[in-house]
Amino acid sequence: MYGILITLIGITAGAVGFLVATFWFQPILRYRDLKAQILSDLIFFANVIKTDGLNPEMKERGWRRVEANRRHSADLAAAFHYLPRLYLWLLRRKSECPDKASVEMMSFSNTFEWTEAEKRVNSIRRFLRFPPEE
Repeated sequence: MYGILITLIGITAGAVGFLVATFWFQPILRYRDLKAQILSDLIFFANVIKTDGLNPEMKERGWRRVEANRRHSADLAAAFHYLPRLYLWLLRRKSECPDKASVEMMSFSNTFEWTEAEKRVNSIRRFLRFPPEE
């Protein structure tokens, strides 16, 4: 009798653990990894906003910046919809807005002027709560 009860408890605990890991922890970890990649790309592509007059390598890097920002914008919008409600509530309490950051990233990908790009980057940093640039 106790063996069956222990087996049922084990199966239930395993199923609950699987569901929690799949539907709570994986989306949160995916979101956090994406945030780290966005910050890395903001730093890496910081000097290729306006590519007029630059060498071909820097022009290519400028187009890679545009593509990376568009990809990150789409990935961030998709990741936002899979985050657990409790985590979204915590993000809102910390003034972190991944949905607004996604919109700003798409706008940033279409920006080729320094002043406008700086405003977009600052908005992205604020919405994702990145540390300020030094």
